[in-house]
Amino acid sequence: MAAKGKTNGTMFPEWDVTKVWADMKMPELGDMKMPEFGDMKMPEFNVDAMVAAQQKNMEALNLANKTVVESWQGFAKKQAELWQAAVEDTGVFAQNVASAQEPTDKVAKQAAFAKSAFENSLSTAREAQEIAAKTTNKTVDIVSKRWAESLDEAVTFVGKATPKAA
Repeated sequence: MAAKGKTNGTMFPEWDVTKVWADMKMPELGDMKMPEFGDMKMPEFNVDAMVAAQQKNMEALNLANKTVVESWQGFAKKQAELWQAAVEDTGVFAQNVASAQEPTDKVAKQAAFAKSAFENSLSTAREAQEIAAKTTNKTVDIVSKRWAESLDEAVTFVGKATPKAA
């Protein structure tokens, strides 16, 4: 490591960094022997099975994402329809209030419109909550099913990869 007492004019010897680990002897992984474990062999690793499992994970993730996107597209379409209906109802309301002659009629029509708008808002909120709940449930079902499958696959991988004692 150090150049046998050579110095470069400083109080420290010259170091060859490329040879720092030269004296270290690493055992070959296939030749490891420990009395406690007997012959220790490296388990086989099934790359094809791991790739197949990751493909299944990606398919489940894509299906979950597709479910969410489709659900929110349906929700956005429903919101657009509700907005259109609200604009039309507001036009009809304005005409009804303008055509009323008595102030009490105008107040009654405004109250009826406010009540109807409030009930529609509650209905829309409930529907949105139901859509969100259904989407969440579908997504959780997809992911949890795949998670359970992947745990079963992991147990199978470990069972096949564990070397048998000689």
